[in-house]
Amino acid sequence: MIESMKHLTSLISQAKSESSHLSSNKSQLSQIESLSLQIHDKFLTATTEEERIKKNILSLQLKLEENTRISDYYKDALIRLLIPQDFSLTLVYKSQNNIPYIKGRVYWDNKQREVQIGSVVNVINQIRRLCKDELLPPIKDLEKNNIEWKDIKSNPQIESAVKYVGKIKFKLYLLKHFQFPKENTNSAQLLQADFNSPKKTDSTDNEGNSIHSLDAKDWYSIWRKDNL
Repeated sequence: MIESMKHLTSLISQAKSESSHLSSNKSQLSQIESLSLQIHDKFLTATTEEERIKKNILSLQLKLEENTRISDYYKDALIRLLIPQDFSLTLVYKSQNNIPYIKGRVYWDNKQREVQIGSVVNVINQIRRLCKDELLPPIKDLEKNNIEWKDIKSNPQIESAVKYVGKIKFKLYLLKHFQFPKENTNSAQLLQADFNSPKKTDSTDNEGNSIHSLDAKDWYSIWRKDNL
């Protein structure tokens, strides 16, 4: 609007010249200059404050986004620790050396995680103990001998119980892998490393070791010890 003080002075002179055609009152002409300078000064103050507020809003917006990201991270962890019914776990059936076993997949902290739930026989025995301890309600056909994967998939109650066991295993996974995000003094700085960056599936055994860091024989020995 007004590019410089020189421009402002030129505009004031023009305004005074225009007004002089209608009034010869020198006081009024002087007031045009005085009022214009006062208003311009207040205008500069207001625009400077406006820019300061905009910068503060941007800073607060960045802080809000960061805080929302952190609160979501804590919320997701609490749900997976305390409220198993509020998160999803997908069952995966595998076979190692002709021994059928079940894995669970859970999405957490921007990537898919895997936990070993156990062999079919081991998992069914765990469910029976949970029912006996009244942590799970009685389940029809659970006492059937030689329950197989197809029996689990055809019985919603048993399948739900297997997922429940898997979610208990995931609690133990969280105990090993949860990390509090680092505090940032710079609100514009992104949260670091594992907390913020989407990554590939993290496959781990029940001890939290990466399956891919062990050869098949070593991994199977560890898994068999813990799950069979």
